Amino acid sequence: YFQARAIGGELRRLLTATIAGGVTVLLAVLIAILVGRRIAIPITRLAAAADQLRDLEFGAVDRVPPSRLRELNEAAVAFNNMLVGLRWFEAYVPKRLIERLIRRTRDGQLESEERQVTVMFTDIADFTPLSEALPAADVATLLNRHFEMLTGCVEAEGGTVDKFIGDGMMAFWGAPDAQPDHASRAARAALAIAAAVHADNTARAGTGQPVIRVRIGLHSGNAVVGNIGSAGRLNYTLVGDTVNIGSRLEQLGKQLADAGSDCSILVSGATAAALEGGFRTRRSGEFNLRGREETVEVFLLE
Repeated sequence: YFQARAIGGELRRLLTATIAGGVTVLLAVLIAILVGRRIAIPITRLAAAADQLRDLEFGAVDRVPPSRLRELNEAAVAFNNMLVGLRWFEAYVPKRLIERLIRRTRDGQLESEERQVTVMFTDIADFTPLSEALPAADVATLLNRHFEMLTGCVEAEGGTVDKFIGDGMMAFWGAPDAQPDHASRAARAALAIAAAVHADNTARAGTGQPVIRVRIGLHSGNAVVGNIGSAGRLNYTLVGDTVNIGSRLEQLGKQLADAGSDCSILVSGATAAALEGGFRTRRSGEFNLRGREETVEVFLLE
């Protein structure tokens, strides 16, 4: 045994050291938690933003805020620069098509194949004199509004906008996803475009703006579908006689369109025969299309 006064000082120093050590450990833990949170929050934000990119909704992704930690700030700057590039990418590449291709293949390889499709061509009648009478900015605004309207009608029926050609558009159904009713989808989209153009012309006439007339050609048949182009610039598109006939039908609308009609829709006999339920067509006759020896039966979709 020991006398208390002999060891009391040592015990007090030991107790003081223990308390000081415990406080130090507690402060170290709190500091570690705070530092960890400061590191984890920007990482979590970066991970959440990257996860949003999976849905290809680039416009809905927020920019990652800067960080005081150099490495995390560099990662945020790199991500934000990438986001700017992807938003430009979204403006030039058909997003719905990319989504479908991603679902079909994960390695970026897609073999060209022959498919049954329906192709659509559209064009604005007498666009050259119309554009000459308008300032360049007004022409661009008119076309942007027009193509946005057409794109909405095409995508509502599961179609793919292939490209814009001047004041015209090419779209198709039946690829990359199989669509047995591709002709009916294309016909519904064409009628929706006709209704949208009529409504738009009514509004334009009410404000004194010139109205526009649209020609549409639809044809169904076999086409080669796949990635066409060079190694650095591919386009998922259609090639073949089916595409040519669709384009020629749109041009034939110059002589078959009803006078005063906002939109004329010409369909080939192949498309008319494939339509399912409720469509009204009027036979226009058989015509020799430019570049073809055989005649093509043509109908007006009403």
